[in-house]
Amino acid sequence: MATDVSVEAYGAYVPRLRVEASEFEEAWGSFDARGVEEKRVPDADEDSVTMAVEAVEDALRWSAYSKDEVGTLVLGTTTPPLEEGEVGAQVAEILGMKTNTEVVVHSGSARAGVRSLVTACRSVETDEDMNASVAVASDCPLGKPDDSIDHAGGAGAVAFVVGEEGDVNVKDTASYTQEFSGTRFRERGEKAVKKYGATAYERDAYTTVVSGAYEAISPNDTQNAVLAPTAPDADMPYRAGRAVGTDVYETASSMGDTGAASALFGVLEGWQKDEDNVVAVGYGDGASADAVRLSGSFSGNWKHDTGTKKITYTEYLRRRGHVVDEGGDA
Repeated sequence: MATDVSVEAYGAYVPRLRVEASEFEEAWGSFDARGVEEKRVPDADEDSVTMAVEAVEDALRWSAYSKDEVGTLVLGTTTPPLEEGEVGAQVAEILGMKTNTEVVVHSGSARAGVRSLVTACRSVETDEDMNASVAVASDCPLGKPDDSIDHAGGAGAVAFVVGEEGDVNVKDTASYTQEFSGTRFRERGEKAVKKYGATAYERDAYTTVVSGAYEAISPNDTQNAVLAPTAPDADMPYRAGRAVGTDVYETASSMGDTGAASALFGVLEGWQKDEDNVVAVGYGDGASADAVRLSGSFSGNWKHDTGTKKITYTEYLRRRGHVVDEGGDA
């Protein structure tokens, strides 16, 4: 579906803590996240809400719109700090947004990040009185310590300010759905994401649905368009890229799996390399995907590097709550 809105500004938040793949290899004898060299780790006071706030504040810092001009705030995450509760309201309250701001939350699937961008675009497009909306994807996936999901699991947040005018035009959106049950899931009451480990099946599901969403964008529009898909590791995105015959941008290799935020981080990486025709695809296991084609780019380094702190595997286990110190402190 063609749109008539633009991304007017963007912001990002990347946790300072990082752990290298070699730490996992030393502990387990192997590292099961393909292509990931290191990943970012949320600190004790960082979660999907606090990272979302940081990313939105960063975006509004560069935007011509103030928080009082934002009519809709859309949050996408697979790791809300509450299983039931208005986490979107928490983000809006911390940001100091107006009480009549519409707040929408997409969750339950890594598709949620790109889906949030689609929702933010439609809010501006369908409400002539709305100045701007904000889409923010924030995530920190967690698995069991000995599996590939946890080995890949990173953290971070990306926010886009959407308005009628901006440097990046949202040219087209599309969706694709085909059932592939049992690929990756998190059961109610559980913190850890699971998968059955049917590798060929998982790769087929991902490649089929991501490429299907990409190709659902108008063929004329995808000529020379690069792909920024949800990146559960730094291998799967390139399989989808080969399937549609285009270049791929991802940050899983240096940040790990940022879940719902990973496709939008891929967009930022593409912009940093001066790509001006990017298709972001948000993939949700099960499986469905949303695609958004973005025409134009922003210059500059999105990482705002303020320094990092390398941690050991033991420290990583504590930060992620896999082990608890005596006295009950994680």
